[in-house]
Amino acid sequence: MNNLTEIAKRAVEDYGFRQIALWSPDDLVEQWGLSPREAGTLKGALRDELERLPVPVEPRDYAAVTDRLNSLISGCLG
Repeated sequence: MNNLTEIAKRAVEDYGFRQIALWSPDDLVEQWGLSPREAGTLKGALRDELERLPVPVEPRDYAAVTDRLNSLISGCLG
């Protein structure tokens, strides 16, 4: 789960990285060594939430958005 939460954090803070997460998730699955469940979360629920984020996420909102995404990830994998 740590890799997936790190991906989510980077996607919040870096719009370019978010685009990779949205449009090339298989590359991240391979690069980060995600499990099948983590890959499913990245390509499913997490992708849906990343698409809803504003461009850009304001730095003052990073922590709150990242916490929300981490809760989503925990719910999917828990």
